[in-house]
Amino acid sequence: MRKRFDVAKLGLLVAAAGMLGLMSPELSAQAQAQHTAGQGNSLDAGALVPLLQKGGYILLIRHERTEVPARADDYSKPTTNCMAQRNLSVAGYAGSQETGKALSALDIPVGMVLASPMCRSMDTARFMFGRTKAEPRLMHHDPAGARTLDVAAADMKALVATLDPGASNIALVSHVANIWRAYSISLAEGEIAVLQKQADGSVKVIGQAMGSDFGPFARIKLGPVPPVE
Repeated sequence: MRKRFDVAKLGLLVAAAGMLGLMSPELSAQAQAQHTAGQGNSLDAGALVPLLQKGGYILLIRHERTEVPARADDYSKPTTNCMAQRNLSVAGYAGSQETGKALSALDIPVGMVLASPMCRSMDTARFMFGRTKAEPRLMHHDPAGARTLDVAAADMKALVATLDPGASNIALVSHVANIWRAYSISLAEGEIAVLQKQADGSVKVIGQAMGSDFGPFARIKLGPVPPVE
């Protein structure tokens, strides 16, 4: 498990200083490098914010939190039949909306939004970004059918290979097993992995963070809430 909160204070200070112009670019870069040292090649929310603000990345998102207990997915029913599958919990709806507001407050541009046709993925995308398009290649595998994990992972990788974020970012909402099989990363519900396409066409996972991890940086940028008269 990554120790997100061991570096939270330093991350907040670095982000706040950079946003407020209290650090020179050189000093800010040095502090950020120190902030991410010891975390391998995976950047956390504080390091990801300035990169995502420039665009050019793919946000690979596991759908938000789901009901507990939850019904099993019935793959014999259409994906639009939400009563035949596991759905978002109240916390999942709220978390999706909170993440979307934080990304917007941080001026992180998001252009194309695609989601697995499953209701929990479509709802995550709608509440997070206000829009989405169903993308079958992000669909969950079918344990009882021909859509194996290998097929689902190959579909996801084929989709990513066609995408060009340009000056914005692209958001993809899918499922943990597909994401793991495709990129060997395990995401909690509501967690985001940031992918960067390389010159040779390969994909590099540069970091991951919970959607809620962006909230403190959004609050710093927005400043204190004025008192109500």
